[in-house]
Amino acid sequence: MKKSIILIVCTLLSFSASATNVATLDFRIAVLQSNLGQDASKEPREKLAKMEQQLATAQAELKEQAANLKRDELTLSPEMVKQKQQVLAKRGAEIRNAAANMQRQAQQLEKELLAKLTPKAELILKEIIKEKSLDLVLNRQLSLYSGPGVDITNELTKRLNESD
Repeated sequence: MKKSIILIVCTLLSFSASATNVATLDFRIAVLQSNLGQDASKEPREKLAKMEQQLATAQAELKEQAANLKRDELTLSPEMVKQKQQVLAKRGAEIRNAAANMQRQAQQLEKELLAKLTPKAELILKEIIKEKSLDLVLNRQLSLYSGPGVDITNELTKRLNESD
């Protein structure tokens, strides 16, 4: 067991000695927060806002119908109550499916946007890597800790904005 730990520590030490210039980056955030990303995402955001509004309206209507059923439950026949409950359950399922579909569409729109903007961002990132003589660039979410000067996300965003 001790030998395994010593081996791991030695490996980490040799790795840190060979990769002296390290940076972290949140590529997705850099691209989406850039002027290019904001401009390109304007229309998809409007579509999603409209879909969210429609979904909220449908949910409010369903809630109102459920409240009405609860209020009228004593005056309706058991068959009618069951029928209305089934209609409400079906409508609830439709709304949940619409919400899941909206979420999938949002993810797809973001994926398409990133695919469109990635080539330009990668070129700028390569310039930054070359200028800073970076040996390793890590995804910011994968690092447990990084010092304040290590993250190059804002620099990539700034350069994307300048490239417009």
